[in-house]
Amino acid sequence: QVIAESKGEADRFLKVYEQYKKAPEVTRRRMFIDTMEKVLGDTDKVIIDGKAGTGVVPYLPLSEFGKRPAPTAPAEGQQ
Repeated sequence: QVIAESKGEADRFLKVYEQYKKAPEVTRRRMFIDTMEKVLGDTDKVIIDGKAGTGVVPYLPLSEFGKRPAPTAPAEGQQ
């Protein structure tokens, strides 16, 4: 079983390496994006690019968007 897994991993590496030789920048970027998706996939943090703004820190409570307030009954006399 260990040998079979090792051979599978080696085959996968060789396939990635072949693609890397054809287009190194594309493969590098794809590997970076895949890694970031794995690392940051379960986080509820928002990352803001510092170059995008000039000294202003935007506040956007994204965690609040999923919550909806419970509907309230209209007050007497109002419809």
